[in-house]
Amino acid sequence: MPGKYRIEGVFTLNSEIEPEGRLGGVEDAEGVTDYEDSSSWDTASFTVEGGTVDFTVEANSEDEARDLAQAALDGAYFSEYGGFAWEISDYSISNIECIEEPWDMERALTVIRAFLTRMREMGGVNAEEEEAFRFFLDEITP
Repeated sequence: MPGKYRIEGVFTLNSEIEPEGRLGGVEDAEGVTDYEDSSSWDTASFTVEGGTVDFTVEANSEDEARDLAQAALDGAYFSEYGGFAWEISDYSISNIECIEEPWDMERALTVIRAFLTRMREMGGVNAEEEEAFRFFLDEITP
């Protein structure tokens, strides 16, 4: 049974802006003649950092969780709300945290044996019942 891993991914965005329009007002000033706007604007490039997403994946190991998270980040896109078009220029996984260990036979046996011990101490299982459970667990596990 897979465990759960909390993933944090970070993104960097790029955009280029080139002013579109013309300069005006000069031609309307007193004494100005033969006005010509020959503006040629440079394109400005912007890089912004700070995009962060958090999500959970189920996986059998941290390596598998990393692969699943990477595949999810590979499909990311940015939806702009302003007047500029932004593109994702870089992204990475900044943190992986195991929040629920994957289940395997060893972990299950440890939990069940601790439960049986606790039940016996509380009087919920007698010694013979506990021994039967332990025998059964030893028989079905390598």
